Amino acid sequence: MDNKWYFDMAPNAIPDLYNHAKDITTLIPFWYGVKEDGTLADMSSNEVKKIAYDSGLPIYPIVHNYSDPKKSQLIHDLISNPNLRTTLILNIRNMLETNNYPGVNIDFEFVPPEDRENLNIFIKDLYNSLKVAGKTVTISVPAELADNPRHPFSGAFQYSFISQYSDEIYILAYDEHFSQPGPIASISFVTNVLNYAISVIPPKKIWLGMAVYGYDWTQGVNYPRTLTYQQAVDLAKNLGVSVIYDQTAQESTYTYILDGKIHTVWFEDSKSFSAKLSLVESYGLSGVAVWRLGQEDPNIWNILKTK
Repeated sequence: MDNKWYFDMAPNAIPDLYNHAKDITTLIPFWYGVKEDGTLADMSSNEVKKIAYDSGLPIYPIVHNYSDPKKSQLIHDLISNPNLRTTLILNIRNMLETNNYPGVNIDFEFVPPEDRENLNIFIKDLYNSLKVAGKTVTISVPAELADNPRHPFSGAFQYSFISQYSDEIYILAYDEHFSQPGPIASISFVTNVLNYAISVIPPKKIWLGMAVYGYDWTQGVNYPRTLTYQQAVDLAKNLGVSVIYDQTAQESTYTYILDGKIHTVWFEDSKSFSAKLSLVESYGLSGVAVWRLGQEDPNIWNILKTK
């Protein structure tokens, strides 16, 4: 199965890349941050480029808006100004051509819903510019259950329009729960996301965005701590608590008490990963885009080899 993996510099990421570069279809590294003047902050790694090149692994670098704490304002200023929009597109094209990357991934988050039309114009103009250069255009989009232009997080992303001006769409069907405990991506949530997505995007243009991490929520705190699969398993083992595989959500979970506070953990493992892979097949999607390398249950690689 076509399996693309997001990459960010973090513990275990480089060793994992060495071990699995030949098992991955495409590497999507978190490398280029947009700046307020339409240029790009280059955070690429020569070591990663070499590993990928030596393994024949294509790179679609991410262009993102995490280079500034004011993510929403930054992206609004860029895509609402025609001159800055054009400058950004030219810089993306130059970056791809200079580095001989075959494609790009656009991962803009916290785009104000009022900027839907501006985002559409940017994506259309980018697509038209990059297709002339022979590049593959991929877009990471938030999960949606319906087209809601006023949604604070996903309202700017009009699936039906974006599908016309992109080659591949990676639907980030995770973080179902964040401010309060719950599954990272329950099977019913992913199913509902895909039911809407295939109604407006050709299934062959869709890659299912999948998480391979976990979250640990502390009672009274409205955001979780991120755990890798190994950290989640080791934490349960060290505390002597049992991991439960929730059959309804198709995801692993456990609770524990520390310093008088209840903690709730949900995390992805090879079993939950396999459950969602079956949706990729049944919906006729093109593959998966996984966040991120170095966080996963090692048994996931054995599962991917059978697909």
